[in-house]
Amino acid sequence: MQYSVYSDSAWTYPDSPHTQIHQASLEAARGGHAAFQLLGDTLDTGTPISVTMNWEQPCGLSLYAGELLPVGVDENTSATLMTTTDYESSRDFVTRKAPFYVYDAIRPLENTLTGTRLALYLSLQADCEEAPGLYTGTLHITAGDDKISVPVSCRVHSACVPPIGKARLGMLNFFDYEGLTRQHDAAENSEGYWALFRRYVRAQLTMRCTHILLPSGRPILENGIITGFDFSAALRAGRIAMEEGAPYLCGGHIAHWAEWTGEEYFLSWSPSTGVSTPEGYLQLRRYFTAWADIIRQNGWEGKMTQALADEPQEGNARTYRILAAICRKFLPGVPILDAVETTNLGGGIDIWVPKQDTFEKKKDTFRLLQDAGEDIWFYTCAFPAGNIMNRSMDLPLTVSRLLLWMGASCRLTGFLHWGFNYYIGDNIWNRACCPHKGALLPAGDAHIVYPGPDGPWISMRYEAQRGGAEDYELFSQILLKNPAAADSILSMACTDFRTYTADPSLLAQAKHRLLEEADRLS
Repeated sequence: MQYSVYSDSAWTYPDSPHTQIHQASLEAARGGHAAFQLLGDTLDTGTPISVTMNWEQPCGLSLYAGELLPVGVDENTSATLMTTTDYESSRDFVTRKAPFYVYDAIRPLENTLTGTRLALYLSLQADCEEAPGLYTGTLHITAGDDKISVPVSCRVHSACVPPIGKARLGMLNFFDYEGLTRQHDAAENSEGYWALFRRYVRAQLTMRCTHILLPSGRPILENGIITGFDFSAALRAGRIAMEEGAPYLCGGHIAHWAEWTGEEYFLSWSPSTGVSTPEGYLQLRRYFTAWADIIRQNGWEGKMTQALADEPQEGNARTYRILAAICRKFLPGVPILDAVETTNLGGGIDIWVPKQDTFEKKKDTFRLLQDAGEDIWFYTCAFPAGNIMNRSMDLPLTVSRLLLWMGASCRLTGFLHWGFNYYIGDNIWNRACCPHKGALLPAGDAHIVYPGPDGPWISMRYEAQRGGAEDYELFSQILLKNPAAADSILSMACTDFRTYTADPSLLAQAKHRLLEEADRLS
């Protein structure tokens, strides 16, 4: 069978032509991973498959093999907001004209293939204790009557990516608790539901998410009057996350604005009750008092953060400060973490999370906050669109990794994204642009994993983001000793959130320099 090897930073498609590359030459830091894609010829669905790796010398590199599955991109990312069917307006920054199919989903490889073309994702994980050096071997693939032998080499560097508990990069991806019942046909709060949730937590931790978002408390009503709050779901989720080794938890949001420009925030469980009203205070007092007891009883002090209200901006900054003051009264010592649209929240927030373009527009003020010792993360979402860095499926795959390179370049200490598993719509396999308020989200914006039969299936974007998080840790080590060297390497691949390379080979060159410099300083 004819086959070709492709970079893990390049999109592949069901119609991707063969290349002249038939071997994989990889390099990885200890504690990190390196990967490639392999495409072969057309096969029958259900073709038996087996993959084994034989090393020429003793080696602790572990192999993950997955089948690449095509996902339909129904519209292109717009130059301004959401999506468009006008390809000419976006052709300068998207990879293909929609509609098209791209290999994004990764199904754990079993005994048979489900696709009609041999399409594999192969990843090597280097243990933190792996001896540095060059390891060579052969990957053996048997697909039906066809056999392939792929030469593989992997240089393991002495530089080491720390375990997630010692990560310098914070990361939070929102989780759709309610959708889990629909996505997997699991009754809410059943044992099957929580078994699935545990697998999703593991997927978040593998992607190096340091913070696991918990569900918010639910009001308890007696004769239509709120008498307390039920935190049983948050308690179960938090305990599972802690058992799986999550470094931090994040309490769920408790308020929202009714209008983008409105001055008031309203309670999530009582949309007509303003945060700044006397009744709002009493309900928040009851909520936070009960939540503080749970945090204390479970020993979560020092491991808990709290989200309050998404995207505070100039018009409601005063109300947000009131909400934060109430939170601090009853949850002393718990850092407040939120996506923000304003810099006028000093004292009301501990972990600022501006959008990438908000950071750039207000860079001077955010720099002052950073210099004063404030903790600044960043986030991305459907707005703004265009060629700005995001993890959409019609942007170059390099971007999903370089997002976190820009985090290092801007000295931002964390990354947030709202869409871990929000499978919105009837058929995400053929229409990845999920519906939202009468429009469509850019392809994949709502999710970076897919609903497999027993839990989440990862994606190429997921793996790219994981790689970017590993790279960030190496950049952090270099920045402590030689900031100029780190910035020189970063500038090879990206200089701001709209100026980046789409060339996987150029990214590989920059990554090689990163590993070499991290080796030198380790």
